[in-house]
Amino acid sequence: MRTKKILLLLSISALGIVSVILPVLFLPDLKHHDAPLFPLLRTGIEGMSLWSVGFLFLTGLIGRLFVNLSGWKIGLLTIVLFPLAAICEMIVDPTSHNMFPIEFFFYGLYSIPAMVGAYIIQAIESFDPNKEIKN
Repeated sequence: MRTKKILLLLSISALGIVSVILPVLFLPDLKHHDAPLFPLLRTGIEGMSLWSVGFLFLTGLIGRLFVNLSGWKIGLLTIVLFPLAAICEMIVDPTSHNMFPIEFFFYGLYSIPAMVGAYIIQAIESFDPNKEIKN
């Protein structure tokens, strides 16, 4: 049971990465950026589009359906691999992320669509039409 939950949490994190990389593959007008380890991820982050925001939102929706966590935790799960990727790139090339504290702040902002999606599902789940109204 614990292994299943860990796999679900890792899947939400992987979907966060896929949400940013996927638009890079089908949007031809994005400027491609070089990076020491993850050039597709950097291109996706530098060229954040409405597609990416929508995919992050869907990740929050899907994540909340499968894991009973609050919205802010699901939002953080969707972006947890972004700082880890940045740290790996900084280890390989210390000049690649010269504004990394600000970059981490923006990663936090990228978690908002997933949080909104998760909170929408949480609100829908909390709605019970059979609940009695107390006066």
